[in-house]
Amino acid sequence: MAEIVRLFHGSQIVHDVLEVGRFYHDFFGSWVYEAQHLESEDSVNSANLLGGSFSLEMLAPVDPGAETPVARFLRRHGPHFNNIAFWVRDCRGLAQELLDRGVRVAVRGGGIVDRLPAHPFDYVVTHPKDTHGTVFEFLEEQEIHDPRQRAWWSPSFWRDRHPLGILGLSHCTVAVADLEGAARVYAEALGCPCVREETDAERGTRSRFFAVGDTLVELATPTVPDSELARPLERHGPIVHAFTFLVRDLERVLGHAREHGLRAIPRGAHTLELDPAGTFGGVFAFTERRLPDPA
Repeated sequence: MAEIVRLFHGSQIVHDVLEVGRFYHDFFGSWVYEAQHLESEDSVNSANLLGGSFSLEMLAPVDPGAETPVARFLRRHGPHFNNIAFWVRDCRGLAQELLDRGVRVAVRGGGIVDRLPAHPFDYVVTHPKDTHGTVFEFLEEQEIHDPRQRAWWSPSFWRDRHPLGILGLSHCTVAVADLEGAARVYAEALGCPCVREETDAERGTRSRFFAVGDTLVELATPTVPDSELARPLERHGPIVHAFTFLVRDLERVLGHAREHGLRAIPRGAHTLELDPAGTFGGVFAFTERRLPDPA
């Protein structure tokens, strides 16, 4: 039976991976563990560990005027988060379940398909229009050159020594226009349980949190116009919006942000969000609030 196991990485499309990578190194203490040219996308790729065990993949098109998916996304949205990737067991089985539920998929070596190819494959991408803005990458679970798979790996530096004091990833937020429709995709096509529902008057949002493997994904829709979520949703449409880290001390986060010239915006009593104007379009938030354990 197909199973979504754990988060592999988030993805961000940018103009220059070196420029953004320097920022991540300075602010998050990030560690680059992979850098390459992706021939299929004609893009430069950089895999960055930041915030302990969270990996963020950056992609920049070699030719911003090209008709590759990465270049088109950058022209349409500017620097922005693009997708979330998960390790799975039985990639083919999951792909068939998605197709059976009306979710179009692309497999490695081909584009969007109506039926699965006969040849083996270990990689599936969902069509964002069928998943309400979430571009999912699903990869067959395997061992790769990822330090998190090594016996010596520890996220303790980010928890105990780095000024941000990151305990781990709290959740990923996807901005959606149709909360009910998006929730059906997560519950029925992906088979993920909803572990929390809430309405946040201060944020002006209504949300459902789903356990996707070992990770919480928040589907959030605005309840008031011209809010911090309504504006980007109007600008970009449904899309991966933010990554939120669980921290010990918001005051430490605030001080670290100020030292780096970043504006930290309160989002209720327990959360700060960095102004994306200073983070190359990436919306990063930090919270002291513990949400339900997805496991």
